[in-house]
Amino acid sequence: MAEWRAKAEAQGWSLRETVIALGPQRGHVGTPSGLADKFTRFVRHSAIDGFNVTPYLIPDGLDDIVDLLVPELQERGIYRTEYTGSTLRGNLGLRAPLTHRSAPDRRQAGKAPESALVHMTDKKLSHADRNAGSADARSE
Repeated sequence: MAEWRAKAEAQGWSLRETVIALGPQRGHVGTPSGLADKFTRFVRHSAIDGFNVTPYLIPDGLDDIVDLLVPELQERGIYRTEYTGSTLRGNLGLRAPLTHRSAPDRRQAGKAPESALVHMTDKKLSHADRNAGSADARSE
C-alpha cells in the first residue's frame, strides 16, 4: 500500500488513476477508439467471435462501454446495430422448439390420445366434482 501511495503522489494520480495504473491488469485497457481498433483486429483474424465486456469501475464504466465503446465497434461493423429476430432464440440462430405443438397437432401425430385430453380437462374439476362424477359413472 505504501508503494502505491508513493507512486500516486509522485505521479499526481487520483485514487481512481492509481487503481487503474497499479491494479491487476485483467482484460483490455484503453480509449474507446483504441479498444475498438484492437477488437476489430481480433475479429478480422477470427480470434474472437463475440464480446463479454465488464466495466472496470461500476456503475460508471458501464455507461462508458454503452455510450463510447459500442458506437466505435458499430462504426467498424463488428457489433450489431439491431437484432434481426423477434426472440432471443431467433437472435441466436436457433430453430423453433419441437415441444410446443397445439393439442390438435398432437392428436394428428398420434402423440396424445383423446382420453389424455379428457383427463387433462378433468383435472380442472374440484375434488368434490370428480368424486360426484365417478359415483355417477359407476351407477350407470
